[in-house]
Amino acid sequence: MLWIVTAFLCVAAPCFSQTTPEVLFEKQGCERPQQGMALSGRTLFSLEDGGKVNVYDFRKADGKCIGSFFLASARKDNHANNAEFGIEKKKGATFPLLYVTVGKPGSEIDWICFVESIRKKGGCFQSELVQKIILDQCQGWEEKGFRAIFGAPSFLVDRERKHLWVFSAIKRTTPKVTKSFDENLYVATRFRLPALSEGPEVRLGVNDIQEQVTFPFDIGFTQAGCVSDGKIYYCFGLGNRSKSCPAGIRIYDTDSGEITGRYDLKETVLQEPEDLFLSGGWLYLNTNAVPAAEIVPKVWRIDRVK
Repeated sequence: MLWIVTAFLCVAAPCFSQTTPEVLFEKQGCERPQQGMALSGRTLFSLEDGGKVNVYDFRKADGKCIGSFFLASARKDNHANNAEFGIEKKKGATFPLLYVTVGKPGSEIDWICFVESIRKKGGCFQSELVQKIILDQCQGWEEKGFRAIFGAPSFLVDRERKHLWVFSAIKRTTPKVTKSFDENLYVATRFRLPALSEGPEVRLGVNDIQEQVTFPFDIGFTQAGCVSDGKIYYCFGLGNRSKSCPAGIRIYDTDSGEITGRYDLKETVLQEPEDLFLSGGWLYLNTNAVPAAEIVPKVWRIDRVK
């Protein structure tokens, strides 16, 4: 608890949105730790550690798994931490390109975003790896006046503005590393969204940076999120697994450079938050649980964003 007490002395008291989250449905068919989640139409894709994907009918919201498959990029180190649908669709594909963030600090693939094309045929889903977006590990960033990040870049697609944002922090966001909030910053760095026509491998470096925005660090333990029309929606914490890292959400406005929304979920969302997406003005949150336990992973509806 010392970490939290020390941290809040370093920043102004945050203003939290008052909301009562509700469980949309409990997910069936889960086998591994839950991670990224993305929606296309009425089809919800829920990623598991290692690259397995479970599919649900979002409109029915009954929790029944209607299909499962492995990403083409599936491997032990692919934590599949974040999932984002883009705007392009490969010829013959059923869904837009899916951008998969690894989220495995220290791994040789941590700085890579895997871009996959998903096809549904005869009730079966198949995924093909069509592009790798490789970040240059911040080579020369500070020399050009930009903030370098520690790793674990989260690749977020702004479909409205056709941008690719990379979200991370200057230090790892665990209490062991960031002992007080004034030691760290969250960093959002904007790049072009690479076209599929750019080839199977695209490298992004300091000369590709279009904009960078930093935000105060007032919550720890990053998970995943999404971006819409310039605003980054991100979830944090470990739920009831850690008193010092309860569940929470922040909304970062890249236009103003301000935090425009804060959600304190420590009394309501006791599972570990993993990823969220925005649909119809509502925030939907994916949470993790041990599948064999009595409590199963859930999808929550959090609040309507104004």
